[in-house]
Amino acid sequence: MKLVGIIAEDESDVDVVRELAQKLARRRFGIKRFLGHGCGRIHAKCLAWAQQLQRQNCSLLMLVCDLDRQHLGQLRTSLQSALGSCPIPRHVIVIPVREIEAWLLADHEAITAALRLRKPMRRLSNTEAIANPKERLRDIILERSNGRVTYLNTVHNKKIARQVQIKNLYRCSSFTPFKDFIQVHLG
Repeated sequence: MKLVGIIAEDESDVDVVRELAQKLARRRFGIKRFLGHGCGRIHAKCLAWAQQLQRQNCSLLMLVCDLDRQHLGQLRTSLQSALGSCPIPRHVIVIPVREIEAWLLADHEAITAALRLRKPMRRLSNTEAIANPKERLRDIILERSNGRVTYLNTVHNKKIARQVQIKNLYRCSSFTPFKDFIQVHLG
């Protein structure tokens, strides 16, 4: 069984990545992780964490960091520089455009099903163009549940990811590097 190292901003990001990877992978895999609790700490620690993950027998590495309001090219270059000469040769930098919640918003049926919303959610056209996907998800859930569900990313993202149909995420260009990496190395 392969071990995948994940460096991400928080536990809910790891949960989403794990759920989506399980849908794409054909091989069994385990996960070891480090959490940055924000992008700044990821920049400072990712190389040291990658070295530790390599010592823990991880043969694959995913560095996941939300774009937020940064410039995509600059963030990618900055993360590549911070990762330096990564000790795990098979690695990928995954940058969800805006936030990983944009990926979840791409599957409106998964949100409706996972949270048992009374009023079905309608399909959003370009979820990566939403300025604050986490806040938009919160507002939609509150409205569509008639105020009975208060969205918590630490609880609900995993539930939504579990319901996601992968084909719906293909609309998000930032999902492609993640999908390709999983299919090549765990497919």
